[in-house]
Amino acid sequence: MKKLFFLLTFLTMIMLSACTSSVHMSQVDVGSNSQIELGNSTVIAIEKAQKNVLGFVYNTDYVDKAYDDLLQQCPNGTVMVNVEYLTNHGFLSWTDKIRIKAICK
Repeated sequence: MKKLFFLLTFLTMIMLSACTSSVHMSQVDVGSNSQIELGNSTVIAIEKAQKNVLGFVYNTDYVDKAYDDLLQQCPNGTVMVNVEYLTNHGFLSWTDKIRIKAICK
């Protein structure tokens, strides 16, 4: 009986410490994608994150910072913007992430 109890306790602890990840939303804005615009452009990738531990949230302006980085890196505008919202789950915590990939004009 003791062995069964310890086995169930061990399995429960493993299941509670498992990590998962999910993509909530992925948006793509194609815009005007003529070959002339895409010929002399650069691809940028921005990733910002927000940590949550036991419901306490840190870095609540991570989306604003990602948008500011996008504006700084592409002052002339962007084409073909891809925005992903992700969540990585851990034990009693999770991390919200935003990933922006775009082509600068």
